[in-house]
Amino acid sequence: MVLTIALFQGVLAEERKEAGELVEKAVEKARKLSETMHLPENAHNDKGQEAAQQTAKEYNSPEFQQKLRCQIDRIQQSGPQQEQAIAPQGKGTLTAQESVYLFLSSSLPELVVNRYLIDIGRTGEQRIVPVLFGLPEGLEGKRINADYFSRVMQADPKCQDTPKSPCQRLAVLPKVNPGLFSRYNISEVPALVHDNGQDSWSIHGEAELAFLLEKMSKAANNPALAGISARLRGGQ
Repeated sequence: MVLTIALFQGVLAEERKEAGELVEKAVEKARKLSETMHLPENAHNDKGQEAAQQTAKEYNSPEFQQKLRCQIDRIQQSGPQQEQAIAPQGKGTLTAQESVYLFLSSSLPELVVNRYLIDIGRTGEQRIVPVLFGLPEGLEGKRINADYFSRVMQADPKCQDTPKSPCQRLAVLPKVNPGLFSRYNISEVPALVHDNGQDSWSIHGEAELAFLLEKMSKAANNPALAGISARLRGGQ
């Protein structure tokens, strides 16, 4: 059973000048890519879907993840060691059978993506996972991709990196998984999906994560989601 509820329609300064120019090009390309978010009915026979699956496989591989982490760490190595903003540890409110996915895209404003990642970290829930359909520049633009993640993972979006004082980064790293987009029929972002192992519910529309979780709790009749929403809003 899939229940879709329509909601509201509704961002590392670059260390070097040339890096900034590359980012501008990446953002422009990302805007154009936003038009390709709609998935074909038979995704497994589509060459574009196969390429996306290959991108996700390589991106999520330990080797690529290590390279990405190294590039992000490189930005911080020139200054004093920074304490990374890590999601609080503790017993989660979601069961082992439940999964919550927040579907995003590099075509969204970076401050919007950053805000979602910050809020996911604040929930302390390891089972709330941010998902991207693909990388901003595919597998060829490794430097641009690393710079993109370094920016959207800033713990303080207003922070400006300097050689002596690099910004803190979040521990929440988006996953690239076009298969999940296909599984839950996601054709627009942001979208929140809750899967309890038997049924799934989805909500589309740009709104704060606490609001999306609250609406999802009512749709799925799930008090745990309401509790997470309340924590985000300072209720607990």
